[in-house]
Amino acid sequence: MAQGQGQYHRPIGVTLLALGAGLAALFQIWRMLVFMGIANFGFIGKTVSFPEPQWGQAFWALILAAIWVWVAKGFWDVRAYAVQFGIFISLFTLIWGFFALLFGSTVNAETFPMVLALIVYVYLMWPGVRDAFAQAEMSRLTPEQKAAYEQLAEANSKAGTTPPGF
Repeated sequence: MAQGQGQYHRPIGVTLLALGAGLAALFQIWRMLVFMGIANFGFIGKTVSFPEPQWGQAFWALILAAIWVWVAKGFWDVRAYAVQFGIFISLFTLIWGFFALLFGSTVNAETFPMVLALIVYVYLMWPGVRDAFAQAEMSRLTPEQKAAYEQLAEANSKAGTTPPGF
């Protein structure tokens, strides 16, 4: 699918990954506003709000939002780093949500981020998804970089190993 140096068509699944990561970031920003007492939410007749800011949770939600934004940009640009960080942040969100449930959070508050993180994780583990990112990175290489990579691959095959990252 490469169309010349640096140009690569974004597959629809990668676009959906970027949108999902962006949605996760927006949710974390909204969650930060709830923890700061600026916003509240209601679910089945119950309103959740904080009379005083919860600075620790608000700061943590802001950090998670920043990471999700960075990963979403990487997905949108079809960059290989986004795959590893997407796997990391989705697993982290799942684990964090699980422990939040154990220590007092509500299912209502944790369901959406956990489901979204699970969808991102499962899609990133799907066969061939990483190949799209690897192909996009290869399309960005200069002819000299491609020649060097081919030499590295040849040397590694003679040594009985695979090139780094593949």
